[in-house]
Amino acid sequence: MRAFAPISYTKVAPDERLQKEMLPPSEQGAYTEDDALINQYMKQYRIEGYFDGDTFVRSSSEPVKLILRDEIPKEDLENFRNELIANGLGTEIDWHGVENDLGAMDVNFDNINHFEQKADYLASRYAVLKDRIQTQFTGDKQEAELQKLEQIYTQAKEKMADSYAERIGGFYEDLGQSGAADEMRNSVLAVIDGKADSYTAHLAQNDVYADITDPNKQWLKQDDAYMAAQLRESVSAVSTQKSPTVNEQAPYSEKDLAYAGVFAKELSQQLEQPEWDTFTIKSDDSDLGKHLAEQYKSLMGKIENAGISNEMSNILKDSFEPFIEKFIDALDAKIDQNRDRVTECPWQADLIRTNYIDRESVYAAFHNAIS
Repeated sequence: MRAFAPISYTKVAPDERLQKEMLPPSEQGAYTEDDALINQYMKQYRIEGYFDGDTFVRSSSEPVKLILRDEIPKEDLENFRNELIANGLGTEIDWHGVENDLGAMDVNFDNINHFEQKADYLASRYAVLKDRIQTQFTGDKQEAELQKLEQIYTQAKEKMADSYAERIGGFYEDLGQSGAADEMRNSVLAVIDGKADSYTAHLAQNDVYADITDPNKQWLKQDDAYMAAQLRESVSAVSTQKSPTVNEQAPYSEKDLAYAGVFAKELSQQLEQPEWDTFTIKSDDSDLGKHLAEQYKSLMGKIENAGISNEMSNILKDSFEPFIEKFIDALDAKIDQNRDRVTECPWQADLIRTNYIDRESVYAAFHNAIS
């Protein structure tokens, strides 16, 4: 029998270039002239097609060529730039590109830190496209293009609102905050619509296109993603955006939603990977109660200085004791593993912990520490 040498593996850091490629546009940050050039160049390599149910059907049988942005030959890129200078991008809107860019608007614990950025991205793209359609087209063509825009915009903002409600709102619902998911969903929709109105109003009063005077850069005016980035910079420079008015159905502001998401992410990570000694045998669990009290006081201090509404502040505070219950459940699950181990190796019975967390002592110590 032939013997094979042991296989060894080396862990390497992820390719930063690939990581950037994989991020959706709404999370990539600044969008420069070079980004616009590369984005237009890369469109010749995108895979055209449509979804038939769960199946993606390609529109062409041509072989697919894949290329990373950093691997584009400089000469090819400059030749392409010269073509854009000479011919522009044309008057037709690249709806396929718009749908691709606005297709990844879902919100989860992995990207909740980008919540405000994603909302700004969607709202500014909408404002620029609406202005372009109203300026460039008339009659039936204008009406059809506006309907297309509204359809894509509505789908994108509802995807963002639905995913936020499911992940973030659902997390708080599980912690006893009944109705939080619906209120958060409505608030996300209101925040995005409010931003879209603000960007539209700013664009009506400030001609961001006029800043592009170089004859070799006129094609950028036809790149709505680039112009949306310029609009965001213009608004940021003058800070004219106003928070949308909250109401009973949509009671939370953008800052409320962003903070609630990060807060939920922190607690969720603790439940997934609970860090507490469940191996050592202890006489009581008051130390756990004191530890949780310190966390509670730290979090409450941050909440007081976060600039969020009283309504959101109350939800976060009221969620902590239900969180404690779930955290103890997670620790008990680890103790179950100890019990299984003792079942297999009875001699370890007096060496590792097999009794569940004493909830009474935890809560007594917790309430005593925060009172």
